[in-house]
Amino acid sequence: MDGTAIIALATAVLVLVALAVLAWMFWRGSWLFLVAGRAGENGDEETSEGRRRLARRMVVVLLIGFALVATLLLFEGAKLAGNAPLATAATMANNVAFVALLVGMVWFFIVQRPNRSKDDAAKEESRMAARARSARLDHLPMTTLVFSIAFIAVIALVGVLFAGL
Repeated sequence: MDGTAIIALATAVLVLVALAVLAWMFWRGSWLFLVAGRAGENGDEETSEGRRRLARRMVVVLLIGFALVATLLLFEGAKLAGNAPLATAATMANNVAFVALLVGMVWFFIVQRPNRSKDDAAKEESRMAARARSARLDHLPMTTLVFSIAFIAVIALVGVLFAGL
């Protein structure tokens, strides 16, 4: 094993540990400031519950990312061991995990859209205006967007490290 392989394996293990810790803490309701910022810290019960739902939805995405990195590790281990059938299975599982990550990220942002109130529904708006309004992300805290981008960047870094092997 050369230095690049060791760095890729060490980085993947660190990312797996970090994703597991983040998922555990978000599920318990801790560290919510990482995904929800300071929104809802004033003690409003409805907003606090919204922060918890946001964090639990992010846990789903984190677990999919965990599976993606784990399949990369499995593939590399199978490749180093010379086990072609396991490497093929790991490659297929990695492809499934990648598609699941894309679907999970889209799902995460779609379910965060605010519901339309009855007053808004009563207003007549064009179809294009309704689509434009529902596609905006300004209802999300900036920290959610930053966390999502950082998460994608870390997953991409691990992928690039393994692709360089």
